[in-house]
Amino acid sequence: MAFKDIEIIDFDDGGIELIAGTDNRVEVPYILSDTPPKGWKSHFESRWPDPQHLKISGNEIKVVCRMDETAIRKNGDCWNLVAKWVEEANRHYRAFDNEQQQQRAREEEIQQQEEKKRSDFEEWKHNLRRRH
Repeated sequence: MAFKDIEIIDFDDGGIELIAGTDNRVEVPYILSDTPPKGWKSHFESRWPDPQHLKISGNEIKVVCRMDETAIRKNGDCWNLVAKWVEEANRHYRAFDNEQQQQRAREEEIQQQEEKKRSDFEEWKHNLRRRH
């Protein structure tokens, strides 16, 4: 099954937490359209500019943002930064997933060819007995 792009669908305002020791930094849980696969998640984590302020769990990405409503909401600075890296992870994972699918198709083709060879050989042996 082909990979389906992941998107930010909302943020969990009830899950926003103040970062201790700061006046204007909060951890915002952005809700994703699906739980990302392991490879997608690791790529996202490796590319995120500040990995110590990032948590991906289930279908949520928690990031540290300014305590600014417009930055957190859709099309705000924080939302757009997360969306940018979500799209980057999607592109990367689509390419990876496509390569995996092509590899599986090649392996299936080889397996089918081997099965045909075995079948042809068994038929040859069977026919050999009849001719004898």
